[in-house]
Amino acid sequence: MRPIRRCHVCGSHFRRSPDRRHGRMRVRRRVDPDATLPETAFVCDDCRPEVVDLTRHWEPNTEACGFCDRAADETGEVALESVVDDRIVSQGTYRLCRGCEDVFATFLADVHAGVDLPASWTHTPSAAGAVFDRDEGDLRVETTAPTDPEPRLRLLDASESVLEAVPRGPPRERAREFVAAFEAFYPAEVAPLGAAVVDGHPGLRRPEYSSVCNCPHT
Repeated sequence: MRPIRRCHVCGSHFRRSPDRRHGRMRVRRRVDPDATLPETAFVCDDCRPEVVDLTRHWEPNTEACGFCDRAADETGEVALESVVDDRIVSQGTYRLCRGCEDVFATFLADVHAGVDLPASWTHTPSAAGAVFDRDEGDLRVETTAPTDPEPRLRLLDASESVLEAVPRGPPRERAREFVAAFEAFYPAEVAPLGAAVVDGHPGLRRPEYSSVCNCPHT
């Protein structure tokens, strides 16, 4: 099953397609380590022009800032790619000075769509970890506690663990994002659908060793 990705702008979920072009942004280096730029973000075909309108005049592969064209002692680096069916059809790497890095971060924050919990799911707060249950059926998504040194997100069906992932960042937020992407393509076979969500989410990865099968992940 193809990875499921979420558009940073409109919040819709999509799979790569040979008939549609989507955008991918990767931050390779920051001037400000606290800048709010996402490490990786995707933009769907419909929203891609909104980002292109800002970046179309950037100059790639220059010593100066690619946005304002001024020399800078330090620059960050952002890679922008246009992708069709995971084939990169155009790309550019751009250096950004601190001021332009802030401008780009603000732009991405302004256009970003938050993640709403689907109406068919409920969230039960718990100090031991987040719990999300689907109202119909026996599906559950749960996480370990935020302070757990080895955080995990688990998808359960009828109390049986069918998939686990390692979240990067707040586990509850990653679980909410997982649930939203999962529900966008449900109903489908549970384990492959969950795996497609993990594979398409930059803040989730499969563990090296899975407790689901008690074996190394392959």
